[in-house]
Order: sequence, then structure tokens, then C-alpha cells
Amino acid sequence: EAVTIATGAENLRLALDSLDFEPVVEAVAVPRLDKTAFVSASFTNASDEPLLPGQAMLFREGVLVGSTWLDVIAPGVETDVGFGAIETLRVKREMPKRAGGETGVFTSSNQQTESAVITVENTGTEAWPVRIIDQVPYSEQDDLEIEVSASPEPTETDVEGQRGILAWEFDLAAGAKE
Repeated sequence: EAVTIATGAENLRLALDSLDFEPVVEAVAVPRLDKTAFVSASFTNASDEPLLPGQAMLFREGVLVGSTWLDVIAPGVETDVGFGAIETLRVKREMPKRAGGETGVFTSSNQQTESAVITVENTGTEAWPVRIIDQVPYSEQDDLEIEVSASPEPTETDVEGQRGILAWEFDLAAGAKE
């Protein structure tokens, strides 16, 4: 419809087109770096045209939660957009065991043992698909052996081609703890 642009209307926003994509929404946390989980929505540009760069207004459940800058998104490219912290998910990473020392009589070797316990608690009333990302040591030397075990087994190893990065994905019900 026709619009008159008057002087002083710098904040006028006009919708030129509308595209709908089906996002995958999940709670993502990296407990080694932050105790907070964040809402992440990933979507693929399913249109035949690139999405031009610019400021994007972010709405979550109909409420404006912020804005972000999006670069050009080519057709068929997947993009992740963050929508802020989830206050009802509590993430904790504890290191109950961390020991090291030398062993051997005629030859010596160094040994280091670590264990980490990651806990996610949902204190809210909404269930969340959760993705936890953590880091484990890896060897770049032939003489250095590293043994890693995880329970439960990670859903993905070497996330995005990065060695030593593990990810676990699971659904966390309201009031549940994993």
C-alpha cells in the first residue's frame, strides 16, 4: 500500500517481502566457557535468491528480543542465529578428579588423569532440545597417547571439523536434570 515518507521518519520500516523458513530451535551451552544456555535457531535459505545483508529484528514468541546483523545468505546455505539466554536452564561443569605425576623405575612416563561432570537442569515449565559442547584433549604427537571415554557417548565428535570438540544432543523435559 502507498506510504508517505515525511521529514523526521528515520525509524520507518517497510516490509518489502516476506519469506518463511522452518527453523530448528535448540538450547546450546558450552559449560567450559559459560554457565548459560542460549536459544539458537538454525535455518536453510530455501528460496532461489540470496538474502541480502542487513539488520534483522529478532522476535521470540512474538516478543522483540533484540537485533543482529546478518551477512549475505546464499540459496541453500544454513545459518545459525542466537536469540538470547535461557534463564531456566542451569548448566554446571565440575572437575572432581584431576591428577598427574610420573611413573616408572628404569624409564619414566608422565600420566595425567581428568574427569569432568556436566549437569544441565531445567527449572522452567518448557521442555528444550539441548546441545552441550565440550572439549577434550587430543594428541598431535606420535609418542603421546590420549584415551578419552564419555558416558553417555557424545552424539557428535570433532564438531565442525575441530578435533577434540564433542557434542551431546538430548531433550530435557521441564523440571528434569541430566
